[in-house]
Amino acid sequence: MSSFSKNFNKILAEAYHSILLLKETKKKYSKGNLSFRDRNTITYLSNIEGGKKISDIGDYLKISRPSATSVVKKLEKLGLVEKRINPCNKRSIIVTLTRRGRLFSAFQHRYRQRLAEAVCEGFSEEEQKAFYKGLSKLNEFFIDSIEESEKIHGKDKE
Repeated sequence: MSSFSKNFNKILAEAYHSILLLKETKKKYSKGNLSFRDRNTITYLSNIEGGKKISDIGDYLKISRPSATSVVKKLEKLGLVEKRINPCNKRSIIVTLTRRGRLFSAFQHRYRQRLAEAVCEGFSEEEQKAFYKGLSKLNEFFIDSIEESEKIHGKDKE
């Protein structure tokens, strides 16, 4: 392992630890105790006009329909989403953000913007490109790991 890889591994572990600490801190001082899955649901719905079915939310989050229903119920209880009968198919339910959910989504978006600005402040154009490339590779690694895990678990079920 190269010196760069060792240092990167160390800073990655520290960043992950900081993310978990931030999550715990926010959980301690927040009434809602929103999980990453809850936040991802809000982000997903904020990018969709007209809402989505619970099964679509489950597909996006890669969770079962009952788990997606639990997420939606929690968010509904917090006043962040609402369920409506689908006007196109009266047998299905559409989930949309409430005004409070849209405000929360805007807050999340602004927080991510501030994070990006803080991290990239002072980067040269070349450094920005290198950083972007590194984060893209990190994301690819995570996506590949998810796919590999799904293949392994899929084989276990057969």
